[in-house]
Amino acid sequence: MKDCLVMLTKVYPFDKGEEFIEDEIPVLAKAFSQIVVIATSTADHAVQTRMVPQNVTVYAIRASAIRRKLPGMAARLVFSHDMHGFAGKDEKKAARVSCKARVFLDYFIAKSELVFEESRRILLSHHLKDFDGVTFYAYWFYDVAVAACQLKKYCTAGSCKAICRAHGYDLYQERQPSGYLPLRPFLLKNLDAVYPCSESGTQYILKYWPGFESKVHTAYLGTKDFGIGPPPKNDAFHIVSCCHIVPLKRVKLLAEALAVLKDSGINLQWTHIGGGDTLEELRAFAKENLSFMGTNLRGAMTNPEIMEFYQHTPINLFVNTSSSEGLPVSIMEAFSFGIPAIATDVGGTGELVQQEKTGWLLPADLTPEQLAAAIVKAVEQPFLQKQKMRSACRSLWEQTFEAKQNFEKFAQEIKPLHS
Repeated sequence: MKDCLVMLTKVYPFDKGEEFIEDEIPVLAKAFSQIVVIATSTADHAVQTRMVPQNVTVYAIRASAIRRKLPGMAARLVFSHDMHGFAGKDEKKAARVSCKARVFLDYFIAKSELVFEESRRILLSHHLKDFDGVTFYAYWFYDVAVAACQLKKYCTAGSCKAICRAHGYDLYQERQPSGYLPLRPFLLKNLDAVYPCSESGTQYILKYWPGFESKVHTAYLGTKDFGIGPPPKNDAFHIVSCCHIVPLKRVKLLAEALAVLKDSGINLQWTHIGGGDTLEELRAFAKENLSFMGTNLRGAMTNPEIMEFYQHTPINLFVNTSSSEGLPVSIMEAFSFGIPAIATDVGGTGELVQQEKTGWLLPADLTPEQLAAAIVKAVEQPFLQKQKMRSACRSLWEQTFEAKQNFEKFAQEIKPLHS
């Protein structure tokens, strides 16, 4: 069967971002005859930074081009009572919670329509009608998912399907400044399937929009197998954190927790991987407050560099202090090397970090003192308990979060003729 996958991303494979797709795309390329990737929000002079398989064609839609057309598209919506069929009275009522929500709805629909129009124009040369089946795959439960629905509507191939993944900001309403995410009912009615990356995400959708049990299915992401990391040494207790330094990641909270342990007598070492605007500020804090221990705030590293670091560096503990998450791939990566974690109980993190088995879950509003106490608990574990926990981390990863098995299953499920 000759089938095609049309994948809508934000920036992948250009510049930085959506790194999770890097492990998924080779698997998809084996499952589909042809793949078209449309990055729908790139910089003006975006550079393709990731290689793709031979049967994958890549296009970019510049974010600036969409922005220039937004006012005109939004103006057209004013004269449509149902906003071009996207928003009925229930949607409009939901958007009335605030002026910010109503503006967000207008923006969201206008941007979705522009992404659809640009994508449709790009796809004309691919003659999708000649394929036995086409799947439109939006990587986010957001504007690209609306575009996928519209592309399916106009597709004349033998069999067509529109699906999307759902992660964090695109799923949880409370993460939006307005407390509102547009077009949830529209998307759930018009998509063939929605795949949250955590069971927590699946339950969230079914709680707020019941009746779509047959369409909403958890589909875990996964990470590659680079083997188990080297066993920790008996000298410094080595803690690693890995994330971009932005407010919601709260990396300084970890630094403050380590500062609490100044007089604990524990020999500590901290490595942070990830850059950000406040990296120098964090380095200054570490210089002033963490001189009693080893610190290495390494800044940005590529994923291959991070994997090589884990392969060759003895690490005792991974720490994630995020105020919100979908399902953190950074913890999956740590678990694949047998590294336990301390993490906040947000999003689907509890599906990875199982209390006292693969690590320790702490409340989202934790204090530096609470985090420091959890670190002490990890340090003081008996040796055999530490070994047992490391084995449990690796075992959970092998069973549930190994990339190849997860992506192969997903690729078969989203094929256009799969029922």
